[in-house]
Amino acid sequence: MGTASKKRIYIILAMLYMVFLLLFLRLAHLQLVMGDQLSVEAVKNHTSLIAGEDVPRGCILDRNGLTITDTRVTPTLMLFPEILGKDEEIWRLSEILGVPKSVIRGKVKGNNNFIPNLSRDQVREIESANIMGAYVIPLKTRYGPGSLARHIVGHVNNMDEEAWDDILKKDLPDKNEEDRYKITDIIGVKGIEKIYEKYLRGETPEFYWLASSDAHGRVIPGLSFKQFVTETSIGRNQVVLTLDSFIQGKVEEVMDSRDIRGAVVVMDVFTGDVLAMASRPNYDQNVLGVYLDSAAEGQENAFNNRALDPYHPASIFKILIAAAALEEGVVDPWEEFFCKGEYVFDSGLVMNCWNKGGHGRINFKESLAHSCNCVFIELALRLGREKIMEYSEKLHLNNTEVIGYPVPAFKSVNIAPYGEGKIGNAALGQEGVRLSPLQISVLVSTIANGGLCVKPRLLREIRGPQGDTIKEFKRGKGDRTLSEKTALELQEMLFCTTQWGTGVNAWIPGYGSAGKTGSAETGSHGAKINAWFAGYIPLDEPRYTVVVLAEGGRSGGDTAAPVFKEIGDFIMKIQ
Repeated sequence: MGTASKKRIYIILAMLYMVFLLLFLRLAHLQLVMGDQLSVEAVKNHTSLIAGEDVPRGCILDRNGLTITDTRVTPTLMLFPEILGKDEEIWRLSEILGVPKSVIRGKVKGNNNFIPNLSRDQVREIESANIMGAYVIPLKTRYGPGSLARHIVGHVNNMDEEAWDDILKKDLPDKNEEDRYKITDIIGVKGIEKIYEKYLRGETPEFYWLASSDAHGRVIPGLSFKQFVTETSIGRNQVVLTLDSFIQGKVEEVMDSRDIRGAVVVMDVFTGDVLAMASRPNYDQNVLGVYLDSAAEGQENAFNNRALDPYHPASIFKILIAAAALEEGVVDPWEEFFCKGEYVFDSGLVMNCWNKGGHGRINFKESLAHSCNCVFIELALRLGREKIMEYSEKLHLNNTEVIGYPVPAFKSVNIAPYGEGKIGNAALGQEGVRLSPLQISVLVSTIANGGLCVKPRLLREIRGPQGDTIKEFKRGKGDRTLSEKTALELQEMLFCTTQWGTGVNAWIPGYGSAGKTGSAETGSHGAKINAWFAGYIPLDEPRYTVVVLAEGGRSGGDTAAPVFKEIGDFIMKIQ
């Protein structure tokens, strides 16, 4: 064989070697790099691939690293629109689940066709009914039955066109961020879920369920489901709140057991960290359609977070009047007044004290404990409208800002510029004054903290998939808004309220307490009382503020104070 022939053979062998090498590398790439993706695609050709979790998203945790949403694997009803759809089947499911037929129809038509957290009885009835297109499977659900702080966490839902347009207009964190979304996706639409959507959104479910399908992709009834797990490691961000799930859970338990409609806020006096924030009525994050009808009995505005909504604070506002009067020197702590059950203005206008028989001779310190209207109307007139407005600003009552949680701004104190009666009403926390339970918590914390006001905080940090902090929400710095002397005077007066005043039902044996009652009359749904109690614990070394609002209560002392006591006692015992 000639030299030229040998050379050609070597070249051919080298080319064959390169071809086989390239084929080997391609095969290795397909196996090692794209194995999961190709497996999923292969499975899709013969089956319907169903995500093993309802919403692939990052976790929302409390300050201790515990899940707030109670994410867990639960028995879940899976609806297949291509099979299910007959009215009698939808009616039967509605009857078993105890939800309106419109909710079932919405699930069938929408992208979120899961109904999780089924009870054993519901599972048994659904399986016995043998409804084609309705199957019970284990599913990792975003919101379990023990989901806490639902008005803070918010919820996810199907994206609508408005949300889609909003996503496209935003300054997106990644160049191809819009490619991550489809108009049929499920996204955060309220609360933390919405605010931190870009951090919480996940890409791939942890596992899938496989259902055999025909040539048109329709699930074949009667065939079992199989689980398909990918080997891909899924990393997701975590949003860490300031909430303490033990305190939050107790607050919600107390509100539910006492049938309290309203709100409770628990805050750390020194750091401003919100440890609990609950609102009632509550709602089910998995079955939103039930609450969209505002006329639903007992569920009016169920999505509203009442802890952030403005209300007339009633006699709670007397704390501000007392603080301003002491700071401005318009009253001496031991100055005596006389209450005959009504206050007569120079104009002849008459405003009644809640104690129609009158408190008689009473000094300033006693007046807050007994919540005497006449004394505080007099002090408000001495201060005047401008000073009351000034101290409302100084004590941050017109500031709705919460670290890590945007809250719409509103003017809390806005007294009309004419008429003595307007000032009198403001002194009693009625006309011209509206505060949220959280704002009142900040006011009481300022007094408990010796006159230092600290901005409330709801978020601690956002962690990356490896647990590293990618965004931190630092605590606010204390701002001196009252002199220490005034704060100490007010502490003593609030102590008197729980010792022998209107707030005796808030006294906690062994720990003590201090605070103020309030009973605001409202005309909505007929005349009723919004009952308040705002205070701090323990007495000697204040650490926590607890604010209770009970809509439709009897009075602050009778309805709200016992709630404060039960929650406060629990907090002190777990510390």
